[in-house]
Amino acid sequence: MSKILMLSVVSMVVFSGCASIICGARKDVRITSSPEAASVVIYDRNEMKVWEASTPTVASLKRGNGFFRGASYRVEISADDFETQAIHIKPVLNGWYFGNLLLGGLIGMVIVDPISGAMWTLSPDETNIALTEDLSFDRNGDADRIHVVLRKQIPDDVFNTLKLVRLN
Repeated sequence: MSKILMLSVVSMVVFSGCASIICGARKDVRITSSPEAASVVIYDRNEMKVWEASTPTVASLKRGNGFFRGASYRVEISADDFETQAIHIKPVLNGWYFGNLLLGGLIGMVIVDPISGAMWTLSPDETNIALTEDLSFDRNGDADRIHVVLRKQIPDDVFNTLKLVRLN
């Protein structure tokens, strides 16, 4: 019985990757915003939509994007009457990957962790985006709103069509 246990432990150490065991192939990324309930859309390196939710959310993203290649993402956060914000999530070498030197061995370092993507972590893994109000000039106009803008924010073709109105 002890030989079977010893053989199981040895094979687990030899045929596994340290980062794969400790961290797994996916990383949870927490996204919050001010105001809350903003729309979050996450795109991968190929501009494919991989996550869509409202803030606050925790997105479970793949760490790897192929053999020895980390995954990267573009996150867009938007809300009505606010400017859309974008951040980038980049791959960073996972510290647990070097645990293979002690525990996972060569197979873990060269095969298991690179294939699973666990050799990478994602940064940032938590972000809070403060959206800013959209003060851009609306060419279509809103009848129920007054927009205060600077002259340089008004395109020349629109400015040339404006009429001065006396208020008193």
